[in-house]
Amino acid sequence: MRPQSIIRFEQAYLASIAVWGINTALGWGTQIAAVETSFAQMPEMIPAMRGLLIGLTLFALFVSLLLWYFTARKASEVAKWIIVAFFGLSAVGLPFTLAGFERTGILPVVLNVVTFALNAVAVWMLFRSDASVWFRASDGSVPPPPPVA
Repeated sequence: MRPQSIIRFEQAYLASIAVWGINTALGWGTQIAAVETSFAQMPEMIPAMRGLLIGLTLFALFVSLLLWYFTARKASEVAKWIIVAFFGLSAVGLPFTLAGFERTGILPVVLNVVTFALNAVAVWMLFRSDASVWFRASDGSVPPPPPVA
């Protein structure tokens, strides 16, 4: 049985993915326009760059869901630390997101901050005592806690 902290991690992490998806969908037209503007001198490249943008977005979604699965369902310490590293990188990028609100608008910035906050909660849940025991138990070093009746 998964501990409460892992359940809360899962809820916060999946919610962050959902908010990221909403933000991506809302800004999709802007991203496509930016690609078209960037490659206006080479119009033959525009379809390939659109495809690349779609591919990178789907890849990011796939990696996020893969990390969720291995962390929340398989108790992988490696996946846990990858999530922590990605969170650290997003913390470094947060000031730039906040500074760009005049260019992007307030809604994307607010959604990015909400995504960041949900990820912060998710990462915090990974380091609570019941989660730590659960991760250690998954590698066989600590017997798993008895199930609650």
